[in-house]
Order: sequence, then structure tokens, then C-alpha cells
Amino acid sequence: MTVTDSPYPKSPYPKPGVKDWALLVINIVFVAAGFFILLHKSDVGIVTLAFFGPCLIITIGTVLRKMRFRRFRALKAEIVGGIPIRASRTQALAIALMLMLMGAIIVVFGRSYPLIFWMLAWMIALLGGGVTNAVLLGLIPNDYVKFDPEGITFARARYSYIVPWGKIAQVSAGHMYDNPALFISLHDYNGIIVHPREKRDRVLKSFAWGSGWAGAPIMLLPSRYGIDLPLLMLALERYLSEPTARSELAHRLIPRAGLSAQGQ
Repeated sequence: MTVTDSPYPKSPYPKPGVKDWALLVINIVFVAAGFFILLHKSDVGIVTLAFFGPCLIITIGTVLRKMRFRRFRALKAEIVGGIPIRASRTQALAIALMLMLMGAIIVVFGRSYPLIFWMLAWMIALLGGGVTNAVLLGLIPNDYVKFDPEGITFARARYSYIVPWGKIAQVSAGHMYDNPALFISLHDYNGIIVHPREKRDRVLKSFAWGSGWAGAPIMLLPSRYGIDLPLLMLALERYLSEPTARSELAHRLIPRAGLSAQGQ
């Protein structure tokens, strides 16, 4: 097993680029304009703030996250072993509510805009409402990852599969649509353990699709699980290069964050 440099960006943790700063400036300008317009034409001002306000929040979050990743200086990371690390329901609910409220506000106050714009607002509101209901009913998110001395478990709603450590050929840090992403390449698929067995073909198809779309059979967005990518990469590099360290992954109770780090 090896850990190599990412084949995606040359630096897996780039600092905020020109695009990030440009988007930040644009969103600030439009939010400021929205407050100004609000004094003279309330409906247009409200629609402007409803659209560019969330965009500004997301852009600020992206810039801060990239700056934080660049400053990452931990020397060692450990993963909570034997405990499912589930995708954040709070994060999914926040995004769904943001979409629903943004769409609803534009629907109510955007009647002066072209019909296509109004229809798109309806679609956003309905999508956000549907996702909000799904999250509140516990239908989504329904996936988790689990780290054990034997391997990594990736669970979905109707199936799960275990990737033994010995089958991991390479782990890489990169980005997918500007989201921090972990890419896992495998030596082969023979040792993959699928539960239930009849879902094996589905898992293999997901590997083929991931290889063609993301460049690796397994792609994970750590932020969905409340994990910082640099911390996860540091831990995985250690477990791949030091097999004896995997004994730490035997079930034990340590801080709820899922990962702990030791700095300089």
C-alpha cells in the first residue's frame, strides 16, 4: 500500500484563489446593493438579498475553509475506531432550509421578475421543502463511514461494503466542484466485502462510475461527516504506512468529533 501525492490539483489545499476573492467581492457588492435598493423598492431589494445573501455566506465559508486548511499543522491524527461516523443531518437540514426559504421569498416578492425566474424560484422552494421533509423524517442522510483494524466500511441506505486496508492502492486529497474530497484507488475489487451479497454488482458499478467521473472508484466528501480533509488524510497516511497503528481502531470511546489531532 502506498500514499502518493494527489493527481488532481498540485496542492490539495490551495489558498483562496482569484475566483474566490472575485466571488466574495461580487456577492458583497450585490448584498450592499440589496440593502440600498430595499429603501426605494422593497420587493426588488428583498429578492436581491434572498439570492445573494446565501451566496455570500457560502463564499465566506469557502474562503475561511481554504485559509484554515493551509494553516493545518498537526503532526498526528487518530480516528475513532469501530464507531459509524454519520453524515451530518444538521448540515443537510441547514442547506435544505436555506433553499426553501430563498425560493419562497423570491416567489412571494419576485412577481415583477420574468416568468422563467419566478418558475425557477418555485422549483428551488419545492426542492428545498422536499429535502427538508426527507431530513426531518430521517430518510436522508442515511450513509456513514466506519474505520476498523480490518478496513473501512462505507454504508448506504440498503447496503454497505468493507474495503480492506490491503486493497487500498492510493489515497489522494483534492476537490470536487470546489468541495474538499478524498479519492481512494484500489488494487482490485476481489477482496471487497459487500453486505448483502446481492448488492455486489451495484457496488462494482459505483466503482466503475466513480473511476470515470472522479478518477477513483471511491470519492468521499469529508465535510459531510464533519471531518476536515487534512486531518483525515493525515490519519489515513499513518494507517497505510504503519499497519501496526491500525490496532488503535479497535472499538473505544474517544472524543465525539471522530478524529483527534496532535499539533506541534
